[in-house]
Amino acid sequence: MVLVLLAGSLIPEKAHAVSDTLIRRYKNHISLAAHLTQINLNATLSNSDSKKRIEYKTETATRLGMSFDYRWLAFELFTRLPVDNNNGKGKTQNSGIYGRINKSRFWANVIYQKFSGFYWSNPDLQSQRLLPKGSFPLREDMKNNMLQVNAFYIFRPERFSNPASQGENERQKKSGGSFIAGLGFYSNNISGDSSLVPDIQNPDFANIRNVKRIRSWLVSANGGYAHCFVYRSKWYASVYFSPGLARFTALSFSEDQNREVTRGKWTLRLETRVSLGYNSDRYFGGILLSSFFNNQTVDQGLDYSYSFQTFRIFFGRRFTLNRELGFLGL
Repeated sequence: MVLVLLAGSLIPEKAHAVSDTLIRRYKNHISLAAHLTQINLNATLSNSDSKKRIEYKTETATRLGMSFDYRWLAFELFTRLPVDNNNGKGKTQNSGIYGRINKSRFWANVIYQKFSGFYWSNPDLQSQRLLPKGSFPLREDMKNNMLQVNAFYIFRPERFSNPASQGENERQKKSGGSFIAGLGFYSNNISGDSSLVPDIQNPDFANIRNVKRIRSWLVSANGGYAHCFVYRSKWYASVYFSPGLARFTALSFSEDQNREVTRGKWTLRLETRVSLGYNSDRYFGGILLSSFFNNQTVDQGLDYSYSFQTFRIFFGRRFTLNRELGFLGL
């Protein structure tokens, strides 16, 4: 992750005229923000022969954190709130690290997440009858590790500010948008102590009933459009949409240690983001909703898809520095 961030910081930016009446860049300011974040991970196993689906979800995790932004560098510190929802969905343990860089023409991020504890969100009627009303079958043994590395290029940085749309160290004063293009690498590993298919579902998933672990990684190329709508120079609504095509490799491991390999298959990927907020020279805040979706066809008639959603509320303040740090463009 450090190498990705340092490499991005050294990418030169082409000179382009940016009027301060459109985008304000706070080069000598540190932006500090508190944020409350909810995250959800969904994993779905589909039998392409029987058309049956098994959907696993994490119990919503709520985090309280602080973020730091200065020029191109940004990082976050957070902790999960000890909230017991008592909603019949069990408990999900979650941890991770997140780093990003933001420049006028280029942005990148690196995210590593670990999840432990899922619930079966679409159980059959027989399984539902065995549980109290409103409860779900739990899979406390299931774990998921996820790594994402993204890099995007903004074609019209004088028309769209990515940091401004996320409440960071820029402010967009007038509406504008830009086409974007990017590359990504993603790795996902989901596993359980026993088969990912519940015993009661074995007749509908006979060809994959012993699969206990799926490991996959892919490289994607994305392209899309981002636009920020501004009202009275301080209120904004930003939309970002980026479909992509990815080439992936997947490994599935069974309980008897057999391994099936799928190489060089193509799949679609979609990433979206919507944000609403307030952004002035000193204070900023808002809400942000982001998501991505991947679907992969693994051997043995198994389709495996996963999606990740983030909902964030944030509020922050900018502080002026008297001098620059003096290294790596800082």
